[in-house]
Amino acid sequence: MRPPTPLVHYGRYGALAFEFSGTIAAGAAVGYLLDRWLHTEPYGVTLCTLLAVAGGFARLIQVLRRFDRLDRDPEP
Repeated sequence: MRPPTPLVHYGRYGALAFEFSGTIAAGAAVGYLLDRWLHTEPYGVTLCTLLAVAGGFARLIQVLRRFDRLDRDPEP
């Protein structure tokens, strides 16, 4: 089986960029809503954003390892 084309690589990494930034944006939005609901102004958004960054990096590493595995050993 042939290795993926550059277009496939661009699509993979482009989707990964949107997933990573979307995770952080969603964490910030949830934190903002929690702050408004619980009246804990800077703490909810800060905590949720930091948790989202950590989760985003964990997912980023997981997906990059999967892409590497797919590129090295393509399925028949």
